[in-house]
Amino acid sequence: MDSPGARIVVFVCVMVALFGVAFSAQSCNVLLTSNRQFTACQTIPEVGANLAWRIRNDSSNAIDFAYSGTAPSASGWVGWGINPAGAGMVGTQALIAFQSTTGAVVYQYPVTGAVKGGQSLIPGDLTLNFTDTSAVVSGAEMTIFSTLNLKAGDSMSMQYVWGQGRTVDLTNNAVGPHSIPISGDAAVTNIDLLTAQASTVELPNQKLKNNHGLISAVSWGLLMPLGVMAARYLRPISGSNPAWFYTHIAFQCTGYVLGVVSWALGLKLHNLNEGGAVPYKHRNIGISIFALATLQVLALLLRPKPDAKYRKYWNIYHHTVGYATIILIIINIFEGLDLLQPEDKWTTAYVIVLCVLGGISLIMEIVIWTLWVKQRTKNNKDGMHGSQMKGTGSYRTGQDVV
Repeated sequence: MDSPGARIVVFVCVMVALFGVAFSAQSCNVLLTSNRQFTACQTIPEVGANLAWRIRNDSSNAIDFAYSGTAPSASGWVGWGINPAGAGMVGTQALIAFQSTTGAVVYQYPVTGAVKGGQSLIPGDLTLNFTDTSAVVSGAEMTIFSTLNLKAGDSMSMQYVWGQGRTVDLTNNAVGPHSIPISGDAAVTNIDLLTAQASTVELPNQKLKNNHGLISAVSWGLLMPLGVMAARYLRPISGSNPAWFYTHIAFQCTGYVLGVVSWALGLKLHNLNEGGAVPYKHRNIGISIFALATLQVLALLLRPKPDAKYRKYWNIYHHTVGYATIILIIINIFEGLDLLQPEDKWTTAYVIVLCVLGGISLIMEIVIWTLWVKQRTKNNKDGMHGSQMKGTGSYRTGQDVV
């Protein structure tokens, strides 16, 4: 390992991005000037973390590491690990630090396929030999120190995975899901420990996940509600003008077409899951949304004429299914956000969109109900006036008005 021709390549997989950083991780300068005698350090700008290391100049085949990151909050966690099985998150042998009731602690966590479905990680035995493991926690800033003891002949090509999350269950030391940046910045970084040179490689399927989430949010989460609002609020104020109908159809059809695309991307992600845990709730709600939306499109083709006997029953069905679909869409988008764990700004943006749509709906409800009350009052007055006219046939006219 100490020969000039030896190269140690470490693949660093950035699994998370911060929801918000209240503190800063220890800088490379601080780590390199500490009494632990680290000789090299790499900054991970995507997550504001730093990895320092020292290759021991003896026959121990040991490497000392320090990983310093910032959790989303003081009650969160920071972790890093090595995946000896190859690329990806599943199979990682991780060390995770957090603040317990007794102080700073660090536990070992084997990452299994269940974590892909959003399940928490539980402490367990690792296949790698980590020793002298400790943690320093200051608020949300957490630093993990450890020594990796390699066996003679072990491969020096390793994949490092790191991340941070918001939740820790102190009853069993289980840590909740990590955060993944929806912008696609999550990546595999190849780091040569001897030269500290790095190159970035995209995480597998991350762009597919991001595209699925963004298209779903725009199609199901924005265009579909706008279509419902067009029918609900433009129709009463449009009179005989059919513009409201074409606006409603334009939003709904565009939303449905894009929704089919996002649904297809979801199916592809399911096929690429490679044995990982399936997010059943998100998947099943998504299937229900697609089925109900398809029924709505088919129902449009079977719509009775306005004066048809069964038109009122079709209206009840169309409205009920439509509103139910919107409710499921909102629930499932939040389910998707919980699985993807994007940066805070994406969840905040969707909440703002919902608030804006909700505010507009509230205003329009007041407007159309005010118009309805005024029209109802006018009709009642006209009816009373007609019923009071006698001997001229106006009484009969008054009955027709009512």
